Amino acid sequence: LSALVGAALVVSLPVMSLPAQAATPTTVQVAATTTPTPAPSPAETAPATTPAPTAHTYLRYGDRGARVKALQKLLRVKRTGVFDSRTRTAVKKVQRRAKLKANGIVTARTMKAIKREAKQRAAARALPRAGGPAASKRYARAYIKLKYKWGATQFSCLARVWQRESGWRYWASNPNGRYHGIPQTSSAVWRAAGYSTKQYMRSPSVQIKVGTRYIKGRYGTPCRAWAFWRSHHWY
Repeated sequence: LSALVGAALVVSLPVMSLPAQAATPTTVQVAATTTPTPAPSPAETAPATTPAPTAHTYLRYGDRGARVKALQKLLRVKRTGVFDSRTRTAVKKVQRRAKLKANGIVTARTMKAIKREAKQRAAARALPRAGGPAASKRYARAYIKLKYKWGATQFSCLARVWQRESGWRYWASNPNGRYHGIPQTSSAVWRAAGYSTKQYMRSPSVQIKVGTRYIKGRYGTPCRAWAFWRSHHWY
């Protein structure tokens, strides 16, 4: 009996199997082979700024140094090396004459206009002196070529007009006392050009400047003035 009971116990007990042990995953580590990124330079991390101006492209009130002194030499103002109010005023005048924005700031375009005027002044100083009729003709020929780009044909017309008006004598006056000088203009004409009566009457070169300015404004060229003169005997 005991043997049977033991056998029954053995038979009735369920066969329990141990759960399979989970396999422990094996971690394979691979050595990193990437190159470390270098730290950014200060220039790369700095905020963006306006580039520094190049020579002779950006000068304004308050600036100092050799470039300002060179600018003042071109403008014919006192060379202090300081961009002062006198320098700014001179810059504005050039800008107005060149039909640029008159803000007193020297940009590349303003500097170009300043240099152009300086070059013209140097050429004007090299002109022959006006005086008597022959000297005044030489001056007028050179002046109209420099100022208005008028060549030999235009000078020939100009010479004819003024020969009939005054004989190229800067002391000539009209019998009625109203018209004077080589071009025989009135006080209204030379004052509009910025000259006093004393300046006009004493300087044949001023008279030539005033007279050609009048012709340019009224007729465009001396040959057109000469064509008008032939029809009316005045201009």
